[in-house]
Amino acid sequence: MQFFRSFALFGAAMTVSLFSSLSQAQKTMPIPGGPLVGYSLDWLAAGGQASSLPKEIYVYSLSCGKCIEELAAISNGQSIAPDLFALTTFRAIDRRITIPFLALGLSLKDPKQRRSEMLDLLRLYTADADHYLENADDWKTIVEGRWPSGTSEQDDALAWAFATNVADMSARILALSGRLGAPDTISLESPVLAAEVKRGSDRYKALIHTLGLSWMRPELEDEILDTIDERIRFVNPLVSLSQNQWKDLKKWANEGSYWLWGGQLSGPILSAITDWEASYLLLPNDEARMERFNEWFDDTIERAGGGDLSPMDAFGITDMAALASPAWNAAQSDAMEHLRLASIWGRLLVSD
Repeated sequence: MQFFRSFALFGAAMTVSLFSSLSQAQKTMPIPGGPLVGYSLDWLAAGGQASSLPKEIYVYSLSCGKCIEELAAISNGQSIAPDLFALTTFRAIDRRITIPFLALGLSLKDPKQRRSEMLDLLRLYTADADHYLENADDWKTIVEGRWPSGTSEQDDALAWAFATNVADMSARILALSGRLGAPDTISLESPVLAAEVKRGSDRYKALIHTLGLSWMRPELEDEILDTIDERIRFVNPLVSLSQNQWKDLKKWANEGSYWLWGGQLSGPILSAITDWEASYLLLPNDEARMERFNEWFDDTIERAGGGDLSPMDAFGITDMAALASPAWNAAQSDAMEHLRLASIWGRLLVSD
């Protein structure tokens, strides 16, 4: 299907350390061009796709008043549509509204039809944005009512899965680039740099929220910001845990927390984590992913009764359904890019 895009991976084999010391931290690092462009959208460009690399990415939020005004003008033909744009999904309401919009776009194969549908959907949304922001289920119902006929159940599930993945990857990139507000633009005429991240800063909190495993984190509301530091765990894939420790980890994970990988991730370790995460990224939504996560915990807890297990031991063999999926390579690419962005963040993390 059209939306199963592989994003270019830059550089040699990646070595990740999420525990970079201050002496190792760099003031800036370039954000790779592949994901920067690949997780943005050219759906509103003339003809439904950009004919050349745009000079900038426009950044919008579907809960931002100024953004809604700009998108209304674009959808009504009063302003020129951007060749490339991204939608922020930091806040819970943004994510709830944006994922259905992305899912419909990903379900449409013809670029011209998709452009027409997306502009029409934006016209509808911007005409009554306050209602949809307060009634996200109504918005999802409208999107589902516009779903293309004749698609398979598998393709529909994958459209929702990759809408979730694109929303989450875009949020990670925007947090790294310091675009925490909207409307905004990202110039592509020079390297896009991620600057150092100070512990406790707003950007630090945004990066913790976006870079943690997305299906288990709490929804980002104002009251969550003050407790982010208390909700983080860096899980080393090589450190063995007892059965009771696995039980504690499961309980913590179900309380709305931030799981980030720690230690040195390279070679077979990196490959194992990538495949493990990719199998979750093929599932259509956070609920399905969390259900699978708890099943994995239960199986691991049972196995740990016979002796301590590390996450690497607990990963097991990737299930055949995931390997047989036509989108397996794209899910692997999404998982790899997640780990790549986490490595950038780790090397830029400094103390006050």
